[in-house]
Amino acid sequence: MTVHHQLDGRIFADVKSNPPKFLMLCALRHALRATEQFKSDAKGIIVCIVDKAWIWHAKAAANVLMTGGKEQSLYDDFRRPVHIIGETHRRASSKGIEDVAVFRPEHQVIYLASSLDGVRRSLQLAADVIVRIAPPTARHIIAARKLLGVQDIDFSLAESIANQPAEIVIGLAVRHSLEGLDVSTLEKPATVASINSPSLSELPGFGPARAWVNSIKRDVADWREDVIPWSDVDRGILLMGQPGTGKTLFATALANELGFDLVSTSVGAWQGSRNGYLGDMLAAMSKSFADATSRRGAVLFVDELDAIGDRATMRGDHAFYEGNVIGRFLELTTYALEQPGTIVVGATNYGHLIDDAVLRSGRLEKHVYLELPADEERAEILSYHLNHSISVEDLREVTDKLRLATPADLEKLARSAKRAARIHKRQVTLSDIDAALPAKIPLPEDVVLRICVHEVGHALMAIESGTADIISVKVESHMIQGEEVQDGGRLQYKMRNEALPTEKDLLAKIRIMLGGTAAEEVVFGNRSIGAGGVEGSDLDQATRLAYRFAGSYGLGKSLRYHVGAKRIDGSFLPAVELRSEADAILAREYRATKEILSKKRVHLMQLAAELVVDRQLLIEKV
Repeated sequence: MTVHHQLDGRIFADVKSNPPKFLMLCALRHALRATEQFKSDAKGIIVCIVDKAWIWHAKAAANVLMTGGKEQSLYDDFRRPVHIIGETHRRASSKGIEDVAVFRPEHQVIYLASSLDGVRRSLQLAADVIVRIAPPTARHIIAARKLLGVQDIDFSLAESIANQPAEIVIGLAVRHSLEGLDVSTLEKPATVASINSPSLSELPGFGPARAWVNSIKRDVADWREDVIPWSDVDRGILLMGQPGTGKTLFATALANELGFDLVSTSVGAWQGSRNGYLGDMLAAMSKSFADATSRRGAVLFVDELDAIGDRATMRGDHAFYEGNVIGRFLELTTYALEQPGTIVVGATNYGHLIDDAVLRSGRLEKHVYLELPADEERAEILSYHLNHSISVEDLREVTDKLRLATPADLEKLARSAKRAARIHKRQVTLSDIDAALPAKIPLPEDVVLRICVHEVGHALMAIESGTADIISVKVESHMIQGEEVQDGGRLQYKMRNEALPTEKDLLAKIRIMLGGTAAEEVVFGNRSIGAGGVEGSDLDQATRLAYRFAGSYGLGKSLRYHVGAKRIDGSFLPAVELRSEADAILAREYRATKEILSKKRVHLMQLAAELVVDRQLLIEKV
């Protein structure tokens, strides 16, 4: 017994005169058309999750879909094509809740349930496909009214009706005329994203993702107008970046920007479902995807995506578990992105730990790294969280000193400042923000001198590189109490030939990054911790570039390609030979940097002394 793609005239006449059955037949065909059971009549078990109010209409429609509307009295209970799980029949003469046995069919069989939680684990594992059946759409309602011969309605009215409970949808679908219907009296559709949360266009920051967002916004608008099919819309994106850079906020704001629901979950939540066994994990994962695809537009946000695993690194006892999890995730992602109105956003701090198949074209194909915000962005973000009560220009006085602040840090700062203003019953001022900052203490003069030497070392190596002409240097006079790693100085310059840097250019960059700590050793005979300690530090950047140089760009001892340049982040675990070669590159360039700065020691000390006095310096290439 397989899906009947065509119905004979008598059966179709019966279906079209029964609007609930027709509407659910449309919904079933729409949801199942991507499955192998529908496309190629493959044998298998299909579990369908249906809204409780529609489930009995879905059973009637499923019987038509599976039997062509013909009587199948020859089949015993174990061979019936459609079963309902956990629901009492509406008719009083019913025998009650069905007790469904799990078996491997010689044909196709559909199980209907109002919740995946109500489907026993054995059946979830046995199912060839688990599909969320969305309620009938606006187009289904328009088609039903045409077949009934009642008055035509426009798409916007049909869409408003489609968002209603089943009883209202059925009643309005058969009503002869809907002229004069007050749409405002209909129930508002429920959404998962907070109605008070902002849309992406209202938020500052997220610069690297803006172009993609603008493109998808246009595509979704065209899709809604039937200008393009859903397959022409970009639907999968991976966000990477350190904690606090706004990955979760991005997904929420994207959903609001598009007018979609947000379905938010994480791999950790799936792993923690019930007892965390493989079946529990797969069921929880399937439920999240089914929830997203059941909506008329949803952003499925999956956090901690690196925990899904990577088949290239699977070893030992966990290989079977991880292999099944990755395989199921790939299947669900592919299916979800084919469903009109479903967008999948993944987030991770460790992009290189994700299986390549997850990141390929057609799945999470767009990869965006959310950096710490730039100077202007920091002020814009803080101004936004202060409800724009202080201008961006005025806030630069504060935010230009917070180079290591994440968007989350800036939001916390705004909350503290607003709290202080409320206590004093006035508007937020710059003094409230200053008071909310961590306590600062003056730096000793010898520490200021070391910082100035450090920054001038960077600057001189930038001039020496031959690719930077103007360098701006600023240093701080205070340190944050309790912070081990301080951001004591800032160096700004722009290198030429950023488009296609050569081997010489990249090595020059490494020397610039090492110039600060090398200058300290040249002048003081020892080094401080100022070159390392945090992601984005001098040593972090130099180390990553050395790994890219040898392991990704093919500029090292061999032409072997180890890993993509973008996948070399703070948690990258290199092979032993790659680590040795990166160490050798860093050691060689550090020796060269010290040698250059030793020859320029007098000039180095002269510029450092000027910087101690003025706290800022502009150096131009002669």
